[in-house]
Amino acid sequence: MALTTHPADDSHPGAAAAPFDVLIVGAGLHGALIALALLDAQPGLRLRLIERDPQPAGNHTWCFHRGDVPAAVGGWFGRLPMTTWPGYRVAFPGFERTVELPYCGLGSADLAVHLRDVFSASAAARLLTGSEVTVVDQNAVRFADGRVLRAGLVIDARGGGTVGATGYQKFLGLEVELAGDCGLDRPLLMDACLPQGPQFRFMYVLPFGPRRVLIEDTAFARTPHLDHSARRAAIHAYAAARGWTIRAVVREESGVLPMPWQATVPAPALPLKVGYAGGWFHPATGYSAPCALRLATVLARHWRDPLPALTAEWRRHRRQFRLGLLLNALAFRGFRPDLMWQPFARFYRLPLATIARFYRLESTPRDIARLLLGRPPRGFGSAWFPRPHTQETSS
Repeated sequence: MALTTHPADDSHPGAAAAPFDVLIVGAGLHGALIALALLDAQPGLRLRLIERDPQPAGNHTWCFHRGDVPAAVGGWFGRLPMTTWPGYRVAFPGFERTVELPYCGLGSADLAVHLRDVFSASAAARLLTGSEVTVVDQNAVRFADGRVLRAGLVIDARGGGTVGATGYQKFLGLEVELAGDCGLDRPLLMDACLPQGPQFRFMYVLPFGPRRVLIEDTAFARTPHLDHSARRAAIHAYAAARGWTIRAVVREESGVLPMPWQATVPAPALPLKVGYAGGWFHPATGYSAPCALRLATVLARHWRDPLPALTAEWRRHRRQFRLGLLLNALAFRGFRPDLMWQPFARFYRLPLATIARFYRLESTPRDIARLLLGRPPRGFGSAWFPRPHTQETSS
């Protein structure tokens, strides 16, 4: 579809049309971090961050390890409104561990406020919300109302996209206010000491304060359907079992992320696709923040001619992506759902450095050998002879 220029930019009504330096469509995590990195490196950049919804950043909580942050990241990273913890805990039947890897959390509400502050202070950049884009071209975007903006670089950060054969990580989280202190000084990244059945389930708990906690009921499953009412009830039951009294539910979030075992990562092309649609995520964890941080750092330095640098990053990322695909295939196709916790328990027995490199998509050949060689976890092959009561349902 050919694009034609509209005579005005909606941030400057009546002004004559002029090309911009960068247009970013989608103000989720990837779009937001890339915009912040670009404006930090080039304060006078003529940039437009375009979001369909009235508020940027959606309704999410993004987490990542502090070690996921590239060494060359700009000063913008230190100004993000993050919560940080010295590490986290994991728990499985018969095995618990405190993982001493610093961990960070970033909420969408805080990120939205930060974005508005940064764009308000910029003389040349604008955040356009409530603006639906229908066409994204190599050097232009068309809005639903017919307006067109042009730029030297267009970045499509709207998310979505399709993958091949896949499992799913689906979750519902309640951010709650407790009547008393939760007693946690760090996240509980994976509490798999739950009754297991037709889906592998665990609780993910982030303590944002003594009495402010996000509790997410998470399942790894073959089907994407998420039973919201059942997950809410399970969270309340989990809180009660830990002796927590929920005084109020502050916020709810939910999502369904792909965990593919057959997929390709498309080579960078213009317009640039980032986020899940571009394959920039960790297939075995669902995390996208490490990729977003790395892309933001690369684009801040190479936005005028991004393809060579991004192609080099894509080649490295593609190799690591394939490892994630293999691990997903082994987990989903090799283990019954009620035994799928076994490979994760094995993973968290690995050295800290191996765990850290895996999360940031930098596993070495030695790391890969640690992950794949040796005696397989208990239950491997059980999926080939499933018991009737462990056949996965859609809940």
